[in-house]
Amino acid sequence: MQCNTPTSFAALLFDMDGLMIDTESLSALAWQQAAAALDIPLQQAHLDAMVGLAMPLCLHYLTEELGDAQQAQQLEAQSRQQYHQALHQQTIPLKPGITELLDWCHHHGIARAVGTATQRQLADIKLGRTGLARYFEHTVAGDEVARCKPAPDVYLQAAHRLGVAPEHCIVLEDSPYGAQAALAANMRVIIVPDMLQPPGEIAKQALAVCQDLFEARGLLQTLLNLPR
Repeated sequence: MQCNTPTSFAALLFDMDGLMIDTESLSALAWQQAAAALDIPLQQAHLDAMVGLAMPLCLHYLTEELGDAQQAQQLEAQSRQQYHQALHQQTIPLKPGITELLDWCHHHGIARAVGTATQRQLADIKLGRTGLARYFEHTVAGDEVARCKPAPDVYLQAAHRLGVAPEHCIVLEDSPYGAQAALAANMRVIIVPDMLQPPGEIAKQALAVCQDLFEARGLLQTLLNLPR
């Protein structure tokens, strides 16, 4: 674990995809299958560049990369259809350690909220089907704010709903874009990488880079000086 100087906190804000639930791999597979069906060249670099981005930003990115707006729209529509089908029909796996972390938060009365780039409809499906919805009174979705990650809006709104100042929040994130959003909101961030390691500059600004959520929980317990 890489960790900068620790201090206490009043609330935890959670990303969803790639941090709490293992859906980034489902998303990548949907993009790959859609690209193959449409005979569109989609590289791993394209998939990496879209990790943590809201769908409108993915569409904008693909339009620029492919140089064809219609082709990008077809790819996005086909991918979305396959992704939605997977979310409804397949088991959505939890990331190791998330249940233990959320139970720990509940036991100690730690304020918490979700801030996700995912649209409300899909966010509710994911949180509901995984059983995580019961842990959160407040969630902010990507289509409920003016700007999505890497802008800070979802996390600022989540902190506002909790009634906690941004500087007293710690964000748990997996993606570089999400970490940028947390930092832009003047919040501290613990990064638990999923598909991508954080760039060096972002890692330096993070409170910590942890290998998994168990390690992140250990750090949070230390910050609050609580028993494990």
